Amino acid sequence: MIDAYNWIDKVRRYVSFSRDELKWLAVSIVLMGFIVGFNDGREKFEIGPWLINLMISMAAVSLAVFPHEIVHRIVGLEQGYKTSFRPFFYGLLAGLILSFMSYGKIIFLAYGNAFINIIEKHRLGYFRYQLGYFHYGTVSLMGPVTNILLAIFFKTMTFLPEPLVHKLVIVNILLGLTMMLPLPGMDGLQVLYASRWVYFLSYGAMAGISIFLYKGFAWWVVILGAILTALIFWLGFYYVIEKKL
Repeated sequence: MIDAYNWIDKVRRYVSFSRDELKWLAVSIVLMGFIVGFNDGREKFEIGPWLINLMISMAAVSLAVFPHEIVHRIVGLEQGYKTSFRPFFYGLLAGLILSFMSYGKIIFLAYGNAFINIIEKHRLGYFRYQLGYFHYGTVSLMGPVTNILLAIFFKTMTFLPEPLVHKLVIVNILLGLTMMLPLPGMDGLQVLYASRWVYFLSYGAMAGISIFLYKGFAWWVVILGAILTALIFWLGFYYVIEKKL
């Protein structure tokens, strides 16, 4: 019971978002919602359907971004870290530029990454107190993994309108895979720093799940495809990069 109260107290104090974080998250959701909803798939532009598609896109982005960030914080808190959100302005700008240049056919969703600080008073008994790459990578990895799991969850919600389900699935897939790219200001770079092996195995598994899930294959095919894709990524990394090093 004491541990439960202690955990609830830590969640109450450290999982909430600051005013600046909420501001940047709102900006990120609006911009990424525009990127996702810029092309509504119609040959002729109609303001009514386009606005409806834009609202659905922003709602889908919201349902992808907030779980992504909350899981960052919970996993960080479990390891004794306070996690905060660091916006990536250039990623949002790149997404807008690519969207305009491709008329909405290229969707690049990069909006920020997790930044962690040690909570010394909650790490009593730890042998090492310094910030480690492995912990940083673990916290960073859980955000994109959450999006892939959400894509699987939304795919099962067949009672919802099909366009909404499709939007929820594709937004979570694209956000998860994009944020795992090893670029500055994104989660993937921290995972790569933590462990090259984990990075390529996890990215391969996430890519396999995304491809086979999106194509509508049976669950056993999705699982098998994820395993095979992870092995392909891992072997490719080993023979192309690691073996030469």
